[in-house]
Amino acid sequence: MAAPRLLLLMRHADAVTFAPGLGDIDRPLSDEGVEQARRVGEYLTDQHLAPDAALCSAAVRTRQTAELLGLSCAIQHSTAIYNAGSDTIREVINGVADDVGVLLVVGHAPGVPTLAHALADEARSNADAFSAIRWGFPTATLIGIEIGGTWDDPEPGPVVFAFHG
Repeated sequence: MAAPRLLLLMRHADAVTFAPGLGDIDRPLSDEGVEQARRVGEYLTDQHLAPDAALCSAAVRTRQTAELLGLSCAIQHSTAIYNAGSDTIREVINGVADDVGVLLVVGHAPGVPTLAHALADEARSNADAFSAIRWGFPTATLIGIEIGGTWDDPEPGPVVFAFHG
């Protein structure tokens, strides 16, 4: 049996709702979104949660979110994650190398929240952390799920923390 892995799932920070002349993929973060992303980055640093790898939607708002986290790992931008459903995000995760212990995925709703629910084992989860995903998944929400198995075949596990920037 493989050692538990930590999957960090994050919905991008707050974006502008309307950007004249720009399509949805090009919408940038709002001023509040910039601050939210920075707060999540501070939380990651304070909690010593340094991802080994990061997957990020190709949208401007997700790329900006990931960049503001201050990660030390490379960020792989993926058009497949842009507005993807949970099955597609899971397929992208399936390609992650076995030596990655902590993986961050920055994406969108409803794909990220749906994947969180699919991989979260409520019975073994921190109750407060699980309730954070039960009642919505607002922008700049970050959760950690300790999954079993491999990235190619992840097994549901406990939600060990939730943080909202």
